[in-house]
Amino acid sequence: MWFKNLRLYRLTEKWTLSPEELHNALEPFTFNPCGSLDPMRYGWVAPLGRHGSELVHVTNGYIMICAQKQEKILPASVINEQLEQKVVALSEAESRKVGRKERQELKDEIIFSLLPRAFTRTSQDFAYIAPQDDLIVVNASSAKRAEDMLSALREALGSLRTLPLTTKNPPPMVMTHWLRSDELPQDIQLGDECELKASKDERVIRCKKLDLQAEEIISHLDGGMFANKVAISWNEAIHCIIDEELAIKRVKFDDKIYEQANDRNPESYAEQFDADFSIMTLELKSFINSLLHAFGGEKEPAV
Repeated sequence: MWFKNLRLYRLTEKWTLSPEELHNALEPFTFNPCGSLDPMRYGWVAPLGRHGSELVHVTNGYIMICAQKQEKILPASVINEQLEQKVVALSEAESRKVGRKERQELKDEIIFSLLPRAFTRTSQDFAYIAPQDDLIVVNASSAKRAEDMLSALREALGSLRTLPLTTKNPPPMVMTHWLRSDELPQDIQLGDECELKASKDERVIRCKKLDLQAEEIISHLDGGMFANKVAISWNEAIHCIIDEELAIKRVKFDDKIYEQANDRNPESYAEQFDADFSIMTLELKSFINSLLHAFGGEKEPAV
């Protein structure tokens, strides 16, 4: 349950739904597995998995939700191989060239015939709503996965006004300044990994296991490059990568954070989930506030 990637969204309207109202809104969109001819299914499941039935889980005012996606696995190589066989057979049988439209129709027929026999792949995305902070935090490695989840939530609620969290100072500018100087916020320390990009061409340099303020890094910055991703540690509690979109990736909580959750001596899965969720949101609240401050505060959304 511990989040590994953070996509941050600002609620531009006050959250007013109770957990019960949210559960009722999500219930018609509960996840159902793929049928024999379904390429994909997406829906809501209990955050507690088989240990619970409620589609929302609340701890200290924070609301956890979970979406599940199931999709059929149809390798492109298999589809293309069968397609070429059909195209060749049809061309030889009728002594003519198969056009683009007919080729697409053949491809659709192949996919339709393969779907009932295809394996399925299932994945889950968690998010929590923080009404007191006017935030939604999605545990997603890509912007698309986060937006897919928010779109599904918007469909269930009828309306959901959110914007990606943005800062007054662009992250690349701030992170480049961190690499050039020792002027970092007191609670943030540089890690040993970064990605540099050139502003005028497509050069990319990825650095690992290096002192990020070493001369070779400064030399690349002097040559017109900027910091696109930087590894940081916050308060010796959270270690992560910050990128140019303020996406927070590869989040690792320090062992002392996990120990705080275990110190509560949970006796069931639900109690363990509660303890983890409570400690995680408490740390992330402080971390997100510090991060916003480090990047000059939040940028006011355009009207």
